[in-house]
Amino acid sequence: MDKTAEYAGQTISARQIEVFRMVMRLGSARRAAEALHISQPAVTQIVLQLEKSARLRLFDRSKGRMVPTAEATALMDEVERVYVGLDAVQRKIDLLRSHEDTVLRVGALHAMAASVMPLAVANFTHSYPRSHCRLEVDSSRGLRERLLQRELDLAFMGDEVDTSGLTASEFYAIPAVCIVPATHPFAARGRIGVADLADAPLIGLDAADPAQRQLQSAFAEHGHRARFVATTPYSHTQCAMVLAGVGLAITNPLVARTYTALGLRSVPFAGAVRFRAILAFHPGQGQSTAAQQFVRLCRQRVEDLLR
Repeated sequence: MDKTAEYAGQTISARQIEVFRMVMRLGSARRAAEALHISQPAVTQIVLQLEKSARLRLFDRSKGRMVPTAEATALMDEVERVYVGLDAVQRKIDLLRSHEDTVLRVGALHAMAASVMPLAVANFTHSYPRSHCRLEVDSSRGLRERLLQRELDLAFMGDEVDTSGLTASEFYAIPAVCIVPATHPFAARGRIGVADLADAPLIGLDAADPAQRQLQSAFAEHGHRARFVATTPYSHTQCAMVLAGVGLAITNPLVARTYTALGLRSVPFAGAVRFRAILAFHPGQGQSTAAQQFVRLCRQRVEDLLR
């Protein structure tokens, strides 16, 4: 409600309405004074000021009692409608502060969906049990389009994506690893280079993937030709193929970390291959407290996986 309202050329204050409402609800100036923590004469004076400003007789005074007139009753109906609206606003503020009933729409690449997201989502929903996180997994191009259509609140995309029209920043840039079976001779190595993989069966990523292009360039610079026996768009599938015995893979260390408990080993790769992710928002859509907290949890999960 506005601090003041104009009526019949006179100023009616929010304080006058508040005192009037309390008198009407509690039935006396004394009780209203107690509830408002002011004196009874102050209540009486404020009500008189309201009557003067409104040019209405709102109470009949009889034997120290304030009896509402028909006009007061009619006014009270309108006042209560206003306060119901204010109460609803306050409840919404309380819900937003506690993230209750919040729906956070997050988009992620498959690599992050398989590694970072499970625990990040778990920590977010445990901290805010009344919230709901809707995780959408798609290609970078698909995530970009959904951000532009405001179907997502935030998205983690690959660095190959066109970020024009979005607010974007680098989320991570991490060196690749070579993932091998625990029983492979390379599993005990401290580092694996391009020359080591010259004759090894490799599982590559799609030709358009920036990391795959970097790997091809690293082989070319060392005068070697990579022997790819299989390719896939996803680091997650690379690791699954290594586990099945298809070959070795240069892959995203975040994804590789989730496979070490299944019998694979992640060894640092000496070539200049890095995996990058972009964090993006729609520029016309402010970042909520919930979104900011979710991004912090994702950053923490990345750090934990890289330890």
